[in-house]
Amino acid sequence: MPVKRKTKPKFIPNPEQMALMPDVSGNEINGLGETKVRRSSPIYWQSPELTPFGPLMGWFYDQRPDDERMDKVQRDRARTMAIEIPPPSDVRQEKSAAEWTELVKEIGMENGASVIGIAKMQPEWVIETYDVPHPTVIMVGVAMDYDELKTAPDIQAAVEVIKQYDWGHRVTRALAIWIHEMGWDALSYGGSGNVPMLLIPPALECGFGELGKHGSIINREFGSTLRLAAVVTNMPLDTGIVDAFNVDDFCINCKACENACPPEALSPTKQLVRGVNKWYVNFDKCLPFFNENMGCAICLAVCPWSRPGVPQNLIRKMARKKEIMSHRMP
Repeated sequence: MPVKRKTKPKFIPNPEQMALMPDVSGNEINGLGETKVRRSSPIYWQSPELTPFGPLMGWFYDQRPDDERMDKVQRDRARTMAIEIPPPSDVRQEKSAAEWTELVKEIGMENGASVIGIAKMQPEWVIETYDVPHPTVIMVGVAMDYDELKTAPDIQAAVEVIKQYDWGHRVTRALAIWIHEMGWDALSYGGSGNVPMLLIPPALECGFGELGKHGSIINREFGSTLRLAAVVTNMPLDTGIVDAFNVDDFCINCKACENACPPEALSPTKQLVRGVNKWYVNFDKCLPFFNENMGCAICLAVCPWSRPGVPQNLIRKMARKKEIMSHRMP
C-alpha cells in the first residue's frame, strides 16, 4: 500500500540555520541553467573550507540527536572507515577483462552489494579541486530496508540511511583490498564523506537504472531505495550498458514525491544543469529541511517504485501500455 501522509505543514526554516546561509545560491554553484558540460563544484560533504556552505555542514553535525540507534550506527561507520587497505601486491595477476569483471561482481555481491556495475571514468564526473587517478569506476548499490525508509523523516529512517552508507563503505573496502591482493591499484570512495566524484552519473552509465523526479536512481529491482558507493581502479574491466525502462513517462505524471516534499524542492519538469537536461532538486530549498531532520528521504519513501515488488509490476504495465499505444498509431 502507498505510504499515507497528512497534509504537509508549511516548512519554516530555523532562523539560526538561515543566518549561516551564504550569499551565493547552491543552485548557482551546481550549475542550474548552464548550457555547457563542466565538472561540478564542491558544495556539500566535502571539506568545509572548499564550499561556502561549510558553516551549514557544521550546524548540521551539531544537530545530531542523543539517540542510541544513531550513536551505534555512527560507531559502526567509524569502525568501517578504520579498516586498513594494504598496498597492492608486488605480483600482478593477469586475466582477461571479462574474467576480472565476473570476479569483481562476485566479490562485491558476496560482501553485501545489492547491485554492482562498471563504467569508464568521465572527466565531468570528478568534482573540481579533486583528482581521480584511475580510468575505471566500479559502482556499488546497497538497498535500504523499506520498512525503515518509510518512517522518513523520523530518526529511524536517518539511521537506516547511515547504516546502508556504512555497508557501501564495507563493500568498497572489501573490493579495494581484493583488487590490491591481485596486484592492481584501487581506491575505495564509499558513498559519503569527501567523495571526490559524482556517483549518480556513473551509476546510470553502468546500468543501475534511470533518474527519477526526486533526483535519485530508480532501479528496476530495488526502485528508489539504493545508496551508492564506488571504487576506482586500473584493473581491466568490461563496462556495463545503460538500462532504460521509461521512468520519465512515469515521473512526469506521478506527483508523489513532488507533493510530499515539505520544502517544495522538487520541480514538475526537468531542468538544464551543467549542460544536461535532468530532474533536479532545488538545493537552497532542500538543504534547510535536510539539516533540521538529520537527513530526509521523504521523496524516496513515498516513491511508488520503493515499495517491495512494485518496480517489476510497474515496468510490465508501462511496457504493455507502450505496446498498446504503438498499435493505435496510424
